[in-house]
Amino acid sequence: MIRVGLTGGIGSGKSTVGRIFETLGAPVYHTDPRARELMVSDPELVRELVAILGGGAYLPDGELDKAYVASRIFADRELLAQVNAAVHPRVARDFERWADSFEKRGDIPYIIMECAILFESGFDELVDYSITVSAPLDERVGRAVQRDAADPDDIRRRMANQMTDAERESRTDFILHNSDHDMVLPGVLELHERFMVIYIENDAENN
Repeated sequence: MIRVGLTGGIGSGKSTVGRIFETLGAPVYHTDPRARELMVSDPELVRELVAILGGGAYLPDGELDKAYVASRIFADRELLAQVNAAVHPRVARDFERWADSFEKRGDIPYIIMECAILFESGFDELVDYSITVSAPLDERVGRAVQRDAADPDDIRRRMANQMTDAERESRTDFILHNSDHDMVLPGVLELHERFMVIYIENDAENN
């Protein structure tokens, strides 16, 4: 089984690409929502985050106060690094358990790890290949503003905490361009076929 990392900046269309891979039969580990689940379900992690962010990180019902957390970590890189240092190891272990469940089945050619910060987090070391979805900056901002009903300046500040497309592209194995003038579907289908061929070739070598 092949492990593939899928990344891209805010508004790149990474999640859309992930959904296309799912329709093609590839299981997709959605890192962001899974991390948020772990941040409320793992008691030890909850204690660490309260120590880092304060009690305001959680609402009275135990749910994460996402607005509060975002306002703290996106304004303080050191605080963001502390949160990541607590969360990332848990996500890595959770992904490994998830991936192993498909590995044991023996009938899944490849799986996808969708992660906005694949390289920044070091999660690229957990996969065999990586895909970066890229799009022009202005288009990314416009998509994110429309999707989140957010202020453009706020979106750009969030982007400043991520790698640029150029940095991702310099480290990735495959690039999918997703601009208003580039259809992303043909590229996804091409990669799907490529991973299927790699899987078949690897399987033949091992048997």
